[in-house]
Amino acid sequence: MLGFLSCAERGRADALLARLAAERFAAGLPVVAMVRDELPAARACEMQLRLLPANTIMPISQDLGPGADGCTLDAGALEQAVADTARAIEAAAPGTVLILNKFGKQEAAGRGVRPLIGQGLEAGLRVLLSVPPETRAAFDAFACGFAEEISPDIQALRAFLHKDA
Repeated sequence: MLGFLSCAERGRADALLARLAAERFAAGLPVVAMVRDELPAARACEMQLRLLPANTIMPISQDLGPGADGCTLDAGALEQAVADTARAIEAAAPGTVLILNKFGKQEAAGRGVRPLIGQGLEAGLRVLLSVPPETRAAFDAFACGFAEEISPDIQALRAFLHKDA
């Protein structure tokens, strides 16, 4: 089962998914997750992911130097996080849920976590991720109507993970 949430407010979906993954991990419930880290970043535009169940932090942004206008995704670091998550999915126990940060620009272009979604579904995992408004059309084309939209509310997300379980 594939579920997604969309939030117009920047960072809200990231926080909800990170909270949900942390709750499951702390409770000892089976979870594989690749979510935005809740810890403050060193730079305003720095991106880092928390990978569960290993509970490691992986920076995925490049430092472009002091004169740069913005940060850029380090596609190689993202692909390493995807590879680590793929190995965790392979080792996942029955009842594990897969929580992924988002279906963003990389995924809309056919990269990023896109293969993890299929791998998780093929393994029988319940898969949950966020879909920003700007990549919704690409996600809808990818999901072909097989995804359930969930209210961006922690209770609704918890209910999705336990639905028909």
